[in-house]
Amino acid sequence: MAAKEKYAEPTYLECGFGELEYKVISPEICCRCGTCEAFCPRIEHKENKPALVEYDPLCGLCFAYCPRTFLDMGELEAKLFGRTRNADEALGIFKKAVSAQATARQSKAQDGGVATALLVQALESGIIDCAVVTDRDDEWRTVARVVTTADEVKAAAGTKYTISNSVYAVKEAMEKGYKKIGFVGTPCQIQALRKVQLLDEPYDFGQKKIVLLVGLFCMENFDYDELMEGLVKGKFGLDPKDVARFEISKGMFRVIDKSGKAHEVKIEETDAYTFKGCGPCFDFASELSDVSVGSVGSAGGWSTVLMRTDAGEKLYAATLAAGAVQEKAISEKGMALAMRLAGNKAQRFETKSQEMKVSGITR
Repeated sequence: MAAKEKYAEPTYLECGFGELEYKVISPEICCRCGTCEAFCPRIEHKENKPALVEYDPLCGLCFAYCPRTFLDMGELEAKLFGRTRNADEALGIFKKAVSAQATARQSKAQDGGVATALLVQALESGIIDCAVVTDRDDEWRTVARVVTTADEVKAAAGTKYTISNSVYAVKEAMEKGYKKIGFVGTPCQIQALRKVQLLDEPYDFGQKKIVLLVGLFCMENFDYDELMEGLVKGKFGLDPKDVARFEISKGMFRVIDKSGKAHEVKIEETDAYTFKGCGPCFDFASELSDVSVGSVGSAGGWSTVLMRTDAGEKLYAATLAAGAVQEKAISEKGMALAMRLAGNKAQRFETKSQEMKVSGITR
């Protein structure tokens, strides 16, 4: 009797939406980045998750670009930076790190307002002809927008603390005919767009038009309904419309109402409101972006900026030269704190990935 042939796992080009649903959506490790919805015409956003609306020809596109199916950071780093990280590079590969602050900070801007300043400079200098940003409505629901002016970028400034499928708006930008698209978003969204840019596979739908990725620091994000119903309304007795801003500072999650009063809880008390799809993520500092921006490691009102690629370094230098930002050296203590949080997130990923049996994601 002939021996049974060993079963071989299908490659991503042989996988369809069924595999994506089985391995990512059903086990609730989908990060709702919007990538599959943006680039596959047969997938739409329904009931707060990706859904197949037409016949699936098993083309593999959705499975290939999802940041939760397989993510070989070493391969992506080698293609993007020409090398892989060293053991001591907890924040990923970067050329330079500084603390920076926009010289004309907008009232809506979070921390140093640097991400806003970078996008404005990129638009005004012609590096990009549009930017995909995440805005919000008056009840703090996230809304992805394609913007083309400094005023539009500034109007969308400020951190949003709930999940958004912002990559979907890249499709809108392409359909409108833009050829140099900038994007600002969270680590999972940046991971997805780098896969779109760098994977060696047969799909070509204009990914070369994505020319700038500005990544944000992110420990985790929140489920909108859970955060608003459980914390904002349930604990603080506030209507979302009464919230002026959210912030995380000194181990506290703070909700500032429009009268200026702060309502706060310890950050660990917000675990119940965390979006489940954030579990299998190790990336704190948007390690595959052109330039990363976050508050951790810098003083209040300042941002930590990590310039990673030539494009990111040139954009920051141009923004500094234009007088749109000012900078100072980041302290050793600040860098140590950022690296510690990055390490904590990576360790949390290792623990949760075993619990959730996440496979194919390697750092």
